[in-house]
Amino acid sequence: MTLKIKNDENLSVGDITQQMLEKRPLPIGRTQFEEWSNRIISGAMIDASTRSLKWALCEMVYHLAPTEAFKEDAHFILKLRKGAVNETCAAIMREIKAQHEEEKKLAEATAPKLEVVDGGSVENKIV
Repeated sequence: MTLKIKNDENLSVGDITQQMLEKRPLPIGRTQFEEWSNRIISGAMIDASTRSLKWALCEMVYHLAPTEAFKEDAHFILKLRKGAVNETCAAIMREIKAQHEEEKKLAEATAPKLEVVDGGSVENKIV
């Protein structure tokens, strides 16, 4: 019985060259890792710290299936770029949420206070 890993991932987008689409061995040892990660980071063209990008690459390798000892550079390039996109969107979402919270606080602080008076009616009351 042979096992076959299904891979329906489409990596051929943008400026991904044929060489980046070829399966290559994953790095073993520091020398291979440095050469491999520098090649991936160069291809990703992300303005971030090299140390941070190498950490992300290590995380990606850890999450590969145990039978994956060969992988296309394009896989990692696209995942790094998608991670950068996610970080950008998360930062913008945090900004929007903070702005919304400030607007909400301002609205609550400047809204007239309503109180129930005898008889059950509501009237404006300046505090």
